[in-house]
Amino acid sequence: MDESLAAAQGHVSALSCFPPSVGRDVAVAVVKPLAAGLGNPNTHSLLRTDRQVKWTMEVLCYGLTLPLDRDTVKLCVDVYTDWLMALVFHRSSTPPPINRDPNLYVQKILRHLYFLFLPRSDQESPVYLTLCQQVLSAVRSLVRKSSMMSRETWETLLHFLLRINHAMLAPPTAAGVLSDLSMAVFLEVWLQSCSQCFPSRLLWQTCRQMLHSWKHQPAVVEQWSRGTAALTSRLLPLVFGSSFPPFKVSDEDAALVPAAMGDRHVSHTWFRFLHMFSNPVDLVRSASGASQDEVLKTGDDQLPGIFFRAMRGVNELVNAFLGVAVVNREQPEQLQLNTGITTRIHFRDRLPSLGVSVSQSPFRDHLPAHGLLRPRSGSAPPTPVNIHVTDPPPPRTSPPSQKREPKAPYKFSLTSSSRHYSSLLPPFPLSLCSSLQHLPHPLRCNLDSLLHLFGSWLFDAALITTDSNLSGRHSDVTLLSERWAAGRAEACGTLCRIFTCKKTAENILSVYLSRFYLVLLQSLQEACPLVVASILLNSTGLFCCDLKGINLLLPTFISVLESVLLDRDLIKFKGLVSLVDLRQASIFILLSLLPLPLQLRSVQSQVSLAGKLPASDVTGGNFLCLKHRLFSLLIGALQTETDTCNIQLLLSAMLNVVHDSAAVAAAGSLQQEMESQSKRTGRTRRNSGTTSFSGQSDAAAVLWVHMVHFLTRRLTSQWRNDSAVCLLALEVLGGLAKVEVQVEDMERRRVVSSVCTYIVFQCSRPPPLHSKDLHSIIVAAFFCLNIWLTRHPALLNQQECLSEVLEIVELGISGSKSRQKQEVKWKEEKELNPASLRVKEAAEATLNCVMQVSGACTNVDRSLNEDAVIGSYCLTDSNLKKFRYFVLESSVILGLLEPEPEQAQSPSLMVVIRGPSGCNSWSLQLHLLPRSGQALTQNILIPEKRSVTPEVSGTQCGVKHHLIPENIKRFPSVKADQSIPALHNTVTHEVQQQLDYLQAALKTQNQIETQPRGCGHSGIMTTCRPPLPVSNFQVTRLFLSHLGLLTPESVKDPGINGILAPLASLDSSLPGFSEKLRCLDQLPSRTCESAFVLYMRAGQRTATEILRNVENYRNVQINFLDFLSSLGQPEEVGRQQQVGGANPSSSDFAAVLSDSGGAVFDGRRFVLKSTDALMDITFIVPSTQTCSDWLKSSEEASSSNQNHPDSCPAEGMKSCCCFSEVFDSKSKILIVWAECFEDIERFPLSDLLSETRTQTENSASNVHLLFIHPLKTGLYRICFHGNVSSKLGLVAPLVSGSVVSRRSLGFLVTEMVINCCHRRRLERDSAPPPHVRRKHMINDIILHYSSRRSEPAFYSGLFHR
Repeated sequence: MDESLAAAQGHVSALSCFPPSVGRDVAVAVVKPLAAGLGNPNTHSLLRTDRQVKWTMEVLCYGLTLPLDRDTVKLCVDVYTDWLMALVFHRSSTPPPINRDPNLYVQKILRHLYFLFLPRSDQESPVYLTLCQQVLSAVRSLVRKSSMMSRETWETLLHFLLRINHAMLAPPTAAGVLSDLSMAVFLEVWLQSCSQCFPSRLLWQTCRQMLHSWKHQPAVVEQWSRGTAALTSRLLPLVFGSSFPPFKVSDEDAALVPAAMGDRHVSHTWFRFLHMFSNPVDLVRSASGASQDEVLKTGDDQLPGIFFRAMRGVNELVNAFLGVAVVNREQPEQLQLNTGITTRIHFRDRLPSLGVSVSQSPFRDHLPAHGLLRPRSGSAPPTPVNIHVTDPPPPRTSPPSQKREPKAPYKFSLTSSSRHYSSLLPPFPLSLCSSLQHLPHPLRCNLDSLLHLFGSWLFDAALITTDSNLSGRHSDVTLLSERWAAGRAEACGTLCRIFTCKKTAENILSVYLSRFYLVLLQSLQEACPLVVASILLNSTGLFCCDLKGINLLLPTFISVLESVLLDRDLIKFKGLVSLVDLRQASIFILLSLLPLPLQLRSVQSQVSLAGKLPASDVTGGNFLCLKHRLFSLLIGALQTETDTCNIQLLLSAMLNVVHDSAAVAAAGSLQQEMESQSKRTGRTRRNSGTTSFSGQSDAAAVLWVHMVHFLTRRLTSQWRNDSAVCLLALEVLGGLAKVEVQVEDMERRRVVSSVCTYIVFQCSRPPPLHSKDLHSIIVAAFFCLNIWLTRHPALLNQQECLSEVLEIVELGISGSKSRQKQEVKWKEEKELNPASLRVKEAAEATLNCVMQVSGACTNVDRSLNEDAVIGSYCLTDSNLKKFRYFVLESSVILGLLEPEPEQAQSPSLMVVIRGPSGCNSWSLQLHLLPRSGQALTQNILIPEKRSVTPEVSGTQCGVKHHLIPENIKRFPSVKADQSIPALHNTVTHEVQQQLDYLQAALKTQNQIETQPRGCGHSGIMTTCRPPLPVSNFQVTRLFLSHLGLLTPESVKDPGINGILAPLASLDSSLPGFSEKLRCLDQLPSRTCESAFVLYMRAGQRTATEILRNVENYRNVQINFLDFLSSLGQPEEVGRQQQVGGANPSSSDFAAVLSDSGGAVFDGRRFVLKSTDALMDITFIVPSTQTCSDWLKSSEEASSSNQNHPDSCPAEGMKSCCCFSEVFDSKSKILIVWAECFEDIERFPLSDLLSETRTQTENSASNVHLLFIHPLKTGLYRICFHGNVSSKLGLVAPLVSGSVVSRRSLGFLVTEMVINCCHRRRLERDSAPPPHVRRKHMINDIILHYSSRRSEPAFYSGLFHR
């Protein structure tokens, strides 16, 4: 570098030896004639020989050093810039010697032009700026257009640019307005030289030394960032291939690297250019020892901003190598005076490590809108914070239900004496890194390689406050930390991004891990707001990527999360970061921490937890002691959070936490029972275990109660106007109903009452506020109520609970309650005006649940139809006509069968009841007892006949019964006896006639009674016996009559066309009646959904490979088989359910599985069923053979339907067609077990859809993908890709980024499937519930097969057997 500068300064013109006036006059006299002929094609140059040209150039060189008060300098510049073009084309105005050897003279011209850029007193004048821009533009044009430049000319040109930039940028020179343009031209020329004439090693060393002395200038770091970004954009396809995500830069920056540059030159240039800037921390070291006066003098107050810009450039390169960064640059504006800025970015652009975009993937366009997407910051420098930017913010992806007001442009000012320092600091507020949404590319480089390149810079920048060289000279470490906080935050965020992108099976050097953990501990303990925010925003996936030893940071992160999530105001972060995004990132970290205490339990922590634990905690060194802090943090965050999206994320974690705690308690209770039965277990051990397990069970119950109380309070108060939050809260409440904990019924009663109160509030809204979304929420509330009633039927035993539920049902069906305040309105007087048809149907479903579970008989058989009933009585098919079919209230079909008398001991009746809620079969037997009599349980209803002899039968004895005491006449009468007059004294004439008639009757009776005795015959009494049963009994008539269904009013035709009597008969002799009944029986009474479970091994790319994995258990992990067993019970396809709906038990799973890896549940023979009172979920594990079988059955079914469009599928094809319809459904749920987390981005969704011929234009958007990735800790990382068109917010309980335990995985996946299917039904009006579809089918049967008879004909048919 010194030699280059000395060579430039050694050339001195001969005119400098003369007085200044002489030199100026000579220069003016020489340059004017030359300048006059420029640009005129008809003018020939005055100079013809080499000596003339050389002498003239000496004069021009001197003219460039003259003052700018005249046009001499301008004319000299005009002449030289014109002669420079001799390397491009020949002109007549150019001297012939220059045209003959342009390289030689261009080299001399460049050496002379250097004097123009030397410091002078008038260098701030507009004329000087214009002349310098003219020279730089001429040099740029020369490089772009010339193809004749020799190597010596290239080196001279590079030396020229190095010298002029050193003259303008080297200290103590302050940056001028030309610094940006000169550095931009230098960058372009240098890269062009690397393509056409690669610079020598000496030139590279010179350039590096000079840049090291210029790094305090903003323009230098800016142009270095541009150059490295452009070179990286060209390098990535060469290193990683064309499939790697491109690192997009602006067209202007991309043009910096010539298209003709060879691949080898690109890699060499990139590496040399990257290290040309050296370590950015040197900026801190150079500024830390300077005094305040030196800082103001040298302009070192810009260094923190320059340091930040350098670290941001490094971060952009790191993101590019990870495959997650796409930089969108904006077009440069005109140069701004007195600022180090050539371009501008939007105010929403943040630190590069705080917002990214990615390349396309098969399902990246269908990611769930979680409010995480942010615009990617450009490589251009940030907008000066003292300039008010008015551009509108870019669109932000967020749930439609989460209505956030657009943020105004942020205006920030710093107390600094330099405008350059503030212009290079990051604009605020920072934004969230959506690392969960944008996964790094699977082909990315190893983290060790990346850290070899950038690790030293990043670690030094993150730990600048702990540098002994700095702290020794700087007394105030806090001030130092705040001054360089922006760059430190960028470095810490970049490090977090790097380690979060660890591959599944990748090993990182321990030295890098230890330094990274030291950075996190040191930075989080210092609690610098900007640094803490950057770490949190970029660490959302840090605890779920299997970093060795990362769990040791758990206590530190919990403390930081407590300071963020429990603080409602976050004053120290205001103006620095978006508070919503900061909370959201903290919530994602919390989701990954929640299962760790219960998973690690007694593992001892190596990090000191002093001051973090209560003194009474005897287990202060293990992870289990952190459970209470995490659970309290979750509840506290819910109490302070106000953002809709963040509340949904927290709610989704509630069910995971509660169920995991309950599962641990249940496992402990089971272990306690096993230990108590073991003879080898001592008494002391049993007692200690009992205490531990009892405490876990109590803790789970307390947590359940706390969560339920919180949800019910918020549901009926703060959240009731937020539909997205309420919907997710209802889903969580429904899940909590399925968690088995020992709590009082009063707690469950509270939930039912709260849901009813919520329904009342929503239904009572004014009509203008009613919408489809509102009605969807009401339907979801009824569904939640159904879950609680079916899971806990004992609640309906409480009269108050039953009354409240029935009132809500009445409100949903009719639109109002009968009992309102003091007024009671009869149901006959009410008008049916429900909120909507969907709400009415949901209320009807709740009524069906109440009728099913309230006082339900446990032995009801729901699986028998006419065929089964007939088969049980050994009847032929011809006896099917003996069934009588009646319709009740146009909604229920009764099938009645009276067996023959000889086939039953007593009059019996078989009843098949088909209604909207399902099909029920009852066997009724008539006992000959009075209605007030007690029911008998013995089989013999008639007592035995006993033989009675006349001797023991007894005789009739004459016994005289006295109504008055016999000795009454012996007592004298008193006046009181006369108080009641005698009967004959008060008798009237009419009464006397009646008495006479009565006396005559008594006399006749006495005569009759005395006749047997007078004749001498003895009266023998016989034992009373019931009469013999009749042989002809009309059980159907009695059944209808006893139930109050057979009345004159019920069989009377209302006389209205289309309306049947309350009790009407069906004509089963009409053709097609039995087929319609079978179709009705095939309609499920519960909601039936399905999901597909796939296994993807590491590195697999095709659908065939994935489907083949489950064919053998050796191809899958053992945890995958355990997961399958937790989803449901094996059920044979097409098998009729046993009496009572019993299915093969879960103990048969191993026997059914055999040596299969899950392919046995592919739907051909077995499936996995998860069934309750409301849902019937089928889990299918497809294999290679499944698709072909399904396709064949689908084609056969379609051809059969074309030939017989009105017929139902045959029994043999029923199961195959059923699963074909499942596979052909518009919406699918795919549960993918991914061994390698990086393979998620390359999941062959399109191939799987094409394998089943179900791919349509919008098929991919209707697929829900739930990826499960096993971690080394025994936990499972979740990645969910749902439908972005959902208007109802997140789906609980599994969201991307959450971590669940093995104990809760099956339950949570099942809940996720249920909620996804329920959301889909809420969004579609064309998906009626099962009871509505059955109701429509029943109406269709009634319409086609009803028998309109007169009343006499009805009775005649009823009495006719």
